[in-house]
Amino acid sequence: MANSSIELRDRFLGCLLGCAVGDALGAPYEGLWSHSIPDIETLLSGFAEFEGFPPGQYTDDTQLSLATVEAILDAEEVVPVVVARHIARLWKTQSVVGPGGACTQAAHRFLKTGDWTSCGAPAGQAGNGTAMRTAVLGLFFLREIDRLPGVVADISRITHQDPRSVAGGVAIAKAAQLLTNDVRSPEAFCREIAEATEVYEPQFAETVRELPSLMMKSPETTLHHIAWSGMARPEFDKPIITPFVIPTVLASLWCVLENLDSWSQAVAKAIGLGGDVDTLGAIVGALMGTRLGVADIPSHLVETVLNVAKIRSLAVRYHALVARKG
Repeated sequence: MANSSIELRDRFLGCLLGCAVGDALGAPYEGLWSHSIPDIETLLSGFAEFEGFPPGQYTDDTQLSLATVEAILDAEEVVPVVVARHIARLWKTQSVVGPGGACTQAAHRFLKTGDWTSCGAPAGQAGNGTAMRTAVLGLFFLREIDRLPGVVADISRITHQDPRSVAGGVAIAKAAQLLTNDVRSPEAFCREIAEATEVYEPQFAETVRELPSLMMKSPETTLHHIAWSGMARPEFDKPIITPFVIPTVLASLWCVLENLDSWSQAVAKAIGLGGDVDTLGAIVGALMGTRLGVADIPSHLVETVLNVAKIRSLAVRYHALVARKG
């Protein structure tokens, strides 16, 4: 299917449902090495259970993404304090699944102070808790392209003040925005993402810009470089994608660019890398759902992911809001 022929409403559905399905596919295998993760056929056959949750349970990656959409629908705009309030409510109601430390601390600080500008984890904590929830924001700025970096940077700072995490949040939102159109080339795609992020973290932006060249090397070389990007030295003997934001973003973009025509192949590749695979599944699932629409996500997974009716409703309402504003 030609990318340009997909209805925008189907991209919104693909983004939100793709996030949830990818997250729920990866969640049972979080923290595992690649050799312990099932092959693509087994992985995509249905959701596995984890930690006593029902099959199809997604984690905080999707919960925070959906909370962001709910906040936008409430305010009919992206308003940081409203987004922070919706995110913090997940902790207030003790409904977060697999929360990260930085996001947890940020939520508790916001609940105590009500100040979204100071609740984020300080510089030095550069986790991927921004990138995991910003793909949905890329869809809000389809007609206001220049607003995206600044607003998404503010939304990222709710949980993380570190410029690398801020840049990671902007990068994934920009990628989602770009994927609503045909990708001219990996070089152009990565260049536009780098241009949106370089004001926040120039070195991070440069690694994104160099990704297409890196992809010309062997998969093993590419993975090793991505896994330890931004680190002084490798953390383990074998490559694995940690919750550090730079490898997470690079790995996600790599999986998308290597599998532009298949949601299933892209998400399976992401989860198969090992490590923080619920987040990788959520990000790549959202990005590929945006590119290919909900129809490319296996229907048996869409229909059995938790809260599918609610997520569909949010996506349809979100699309209607953006279409009306446009």
